[in-house]
Amino acid sequence: MKKLLLATLLASTSTLAMAQIGTDGLYVQGNVGVSKLEAKVDGEKLKDNGAGYTVAVGKDMGAVRYQADYTNFGKIKENGSEGERGTASYAEWKGTMKAQSLGLSAIYDFNTTAGLTPYAGVRVGINQLKADYHDVSTAISATGQLTDITDNSSVKKTKVGAGVLAGVQYAFNPQMALDVGVEYNHLGKVDDTKMNQYGAKVGLRYNF
Repeated sequence: MKKLLLATLLASTSTLAMAQIGTDGLYVQGNVGVSKLEAKVDGEKLKDNGAGYTVAVGKDMGAVRYQADYTNFGKIKENGSEGERGTASYAEWKGTMKAQSLGLSAIYDFNTTAGLTPYAGVRVGINQLKADYHDVSTAISATGQLTDITDNSSVKKTKVGAGVLAGVQYAFNPQMALDVGVEYNHLGKVDDTKMNQYGAKVGLRYNF
């Protein structure tokens, strides 16, 4: 009986120790904010502001945290027209570019005594970039009639990019902290179009 009791206590202690090792320093975090996407092509810049969000799981190692995330950077919308409708000189276009990413970050926390923890970090991401185009131009056919020529295309690329992030966290208690931060990410290229992202986000971090 004593041996069985001792074995049970040892097994319970081992299980608790493994659970502590497994969850010690782990956290989840969610951020939302403003994300500005910028596309550069042929010397021109297209940019648009929209909503962006991040869901992350991390491990706090003390001064350094390691974090894996999924981030939606939002999209760029571009549309316009030129010429006079109903003539051979008329053309109109519409396009969107979307960006989302899976990333890994290394973040350094600066210890302070004021309850605020500034941080700075670097991020490497696998980014999915997608561009959709819709163009309509008016031309004169061989019979002398006005006709619309439609061009629809879609391009999807997966690129590796890098970025930096910085901000500050305020701990309400040992489990919950408020996060306010900024970020920059070079997302890669879609054909000849280079894409960058700038963002400002606010979120919550929960420590297990």
